[in-house]
Amino acid sequence: MKTLKLSLVFALAILTAGFTSFAQTADEIIAKHIEAVGGLKNWDKLKTVKLIGTMGSDGTKTAITQTYSNDKGWRMDININGQNCYMIITPNEGWTYMPGQNKAETIPAIELKNYKDKINFKNSQMIDKTQMEKITLLGKDTVNKINCYKLQIMDKDGADQICYFDTKTYYLVRIERRMKIMDEQQEVIVNFSDFRKQPEGITFPMVYSSEQGDVVITSAELNKPVSDSYFKPNK
Repeated sequence: MKTLKLSLVFALAILTAGFTSFAQTADEIIAKHIEAVGGLKNWDKLKTVKLIGTMGSDGTKTAITQTYSNDKGWRMDININGQNCYMIITPNEGWTYMPGQNKAETIPAIELKNYKDKINFKNSQMIDKTQMEKITLLGKDTVNKINCYKLQIMDKDGADQICYFDTKTYYLVRIERRMKIMDEQQEVIVNFSDFRKQPEGITFPMVYSSEQGDVVITSAELNKPVSDSYFKPNK
């Protein structure tokens, strides 16, 4: 009897040790994510990104171009009903030009905070840990049948988002966040897929899916010169 109890104790100890050794901490998951998509050294070489593709749903597609110049600005150009429209985000200012507007309109400061990660492509892919004030592992969940680690990541301004990382690849496959848009709190969910490694050694998704439709990236240009004036409203 004593031998049986002792065997059970040893078995429990072995199982517990096994679970402990395979447990992942939040910091370890982020570190493995960064390594999986190319490593910090390669991402730090990235200065500009130009993504060309389409956006739409229900068979309707429109051309879209997103241009990033790290820590300087982000610009999205999109054709809406034959009109060239755009959105610009810089560290301190932002503008939108949409159908029906006579000129570009300034984005209110409270809404500008929603897009601050846009001025650095690295931040949008959860690469820069210096921008993460607190990382909490919430457990596991599934996204489109993919087993994921579920993390809550809070930035230095206190804004947080829920991020899902594939347990096998450590790719970021979903982000959920609450944003104040037009004086209303709205939940925004974006799924990422079709991950491709670029010649520069980094990997990022080529498809962004949300309730508004899919953004499909057909080509990417990295580290091409971008003028600072590009991040100013058109005259």
